[in-house]
Amino acid sequence: MDGKREVGAVALAAQRPASEILHSVLVDAVTATGGDPAAFGMPATAETFRRSYPRVLPGFEAARLASPARNAIAEQAITGLAEALVWSEGGNEVPLAMALARAVSPLHCDVHELGGPAGWHPDVTYGGRRWSTAALPSLAELLVARNVITREAGDALAWLHDNVLDGDVLSLAGRRIAVLGAGAEMAPTRAWLKAGADVLWLDTVPPPASWLTDGTLAGRLHVPVTSVDLLSRPQEVLATLLAFSATTPVDLGLYAYAPGQARELRLTGVMNAIVNALPAERVRSVTLLVSPTTPTVLSPADVAAMQTRRHTRPAWEALLARAGLLDDTEGCARCAEVAVTRTVVGIQGASYQAAQYVGKVLTAAGWASAAPAFRVSANTAAITRTRSLEHPVFAAAFRGATAFGVETLEPEQSRCLNGLLAVHDWLRPEAPVPGAIRVHGGIHTLPYPLESALRVAATLGFMRSPRLLGGLFRR
Repeated sequence: MDGKREVGAVALAAQRPASEILHSVLVDAVTATGGDPAAFGMPATAETFRRSYPRVLPGFEAARLASPARNAIAEQAITGLAEALVWSEGGNEVPLAMALARAVSPLHCDVHELGGPAGWHPDVTYGGRRWSTAALPSLAELLVARNVITREAGDALAWLHDNVLDGDVLSLAGRRIAVLGAGAEMAPTRAWLKAGADVLWLDTVPPPASWLTDGTLAGRLHVPVTSVDLLSRPQEVLATLLAFSATTPVDLGLYAYAPGQARELRLTGVMNAIVNALPAERVRSVTLLVSPTTPTVLSPADVAAMQTRRHTRPAWEALLARAGLLDDTEGCARCAEVAVTRTVVGIQGASYQAAQYVGKVLTAAGWASAAPAFRVSANTAAITRTRSLEHPVFAAAFRGATAFGVETLEPEQSRCLNGLLAVHDWLRPEAPVPGAIRVHGGIHTLPYPLESALRVAATLGFMRSPRLLGGLFRR
């Protein structure tokens, strides 16, 4: 194999803005399947879409799901987004798939034998209490009752307790897991090492040095000797994955994330391209997390909970709605029998939504239906207080969210819950359904568009903690 490293980067074709790309991808997808984009609520121009996409996207998804051409539209959108990503090198652009076909040597990895006993004892701190593994079914029922997780998520946690945990211990000994973005705050890498898996660490930073001597970690940790930037070294990442999966199919965790400069879209796109470039027989499962702020189809139970929440809302909410300070539009977009969350917020940017909606929601559904050779775990994660949300508006909204019955989680809570739910999707005999298992914290049954409620929650948060206002002036 040619060991020469390519000098270049994953980029957006012709340096187009992410909002323009998302607009053209969706318009072209509807047009290619014989539909009228205007009937799906799509503005005629990219500029109008850029200003209105938080309102437009939920309606578009509801119309797509209600359309007989829903699968074809999704396939066209997935293809369109993939074509918008290129390998840029020396002023030239080539399709990303073509660049990935170039043969390079895999990254050399150090293999660390971790000496702890193979077994993860999952426990979650919630509501001021530490919930042990034995109490997992009780915790699941509480979270369902508090509208933090869906019934499907509660059933998944109970199934794990009853069918997988052995003496309150979860073992993944013999399983090989490759984690792209292994050091991300939402990646359950440490938990899977506790469970005794063989883990390939792929990230721009190495694992904490303390992990190598931690007596609670088991299995083996494979770490490239050089840093791994997916945007500049995708060919080497693909070659390394091919080597890692040579004898045993792998579980792929797609957790890489970085904000700004359209990195959300570029990272999601390159991870998807790598999955598509791998032989299907090398992949045991693909796991990714979907944001609760992307358009998500609701179940009848979700809609009923939303209506109950609206009919029993406190007087202050009704007063704000009458005064026009809270958008009194229903919290979901509807088309025929389909209801979709109105949870898109503009502050996260069009690149974020392009990555989440097309790059994750539609792509995961496509993989699940077209690639039975591997499983797809695409569960919704709660709003989590990670470093990526260190913005004064978000910080204030976190403080005020409880007034709307919305719960946000700490990274440790999300890592544990979503790590367990991913293992459920890997092991349960029935294939997982992308989007059914959701840890949404209550925003999927919020009876108002999230962007409007976010403004009110932020105002309440600033009132409760005026010091947060200082962050607005430091940015």
